Amino acid sequence: MNGALRSRLLAVAGASALAIAATLGDWYEGTGPTVKQPSGAVLYKPYPDSGGIWTVCRGVTGAKDVDPSRLYTEAECKALETKHLKIAEAAARRHIAGYDQLNKWQQAALIDWFYNLGATPATTQSTLVAKFARGDIDDGCRELSRWVKSRVRGELVTLNGLVDRRGAEAELCLDWGAR
Repeated sequence: MNGALRSRLLAVAGASALAIAATLGDWYEGTGPTVKQPSGAVLYKPYPDSGGIWTVCRGVTGAKDVDPSRLYTEAECKALETKHLKIAEAAARRHIAGYDQLNKWQQAALIDWFYNLGATPATTQSTLVAKFARGDIDDGCRELSRWVKSRVRGELVTLNGLVDRRGAEAELCLDWGAR
């Protein structure tokens, strides 16, 4: 894991799993294109991500929340990000057996995974979910590292950013329980 990210995560060690997941999201998502106003305010412009999905702010997707024809304020972005993190947390709680017994680092890794990928049949019916359902937490955590591909121009390719992100999630899930 990147040393600067490790420092940021340690700085929020006393926070909730949701706050830890937000720190991961801030690190990996970036903001996409912005427009600076004469007043100095920064507005966020929706863009198609590497998979062609309309995205705004720090990784917010979804037709109901992302209007490609408008710009978003920082406050709107923060509200959307919080909403989508809570959706991801609810998905983790609903689909990961024993979620409430996991430590906050494991929970944060799973929240970030659902935030990034969504609760789709691919995720909710995955080997990762099945391993948690069997009570195999370590192997479930190891499964995070397999989710590193995305469709780019119709072809399934490994993305270096996803390799890094999944590595960080897997490390949190496997190794940070005693911290």
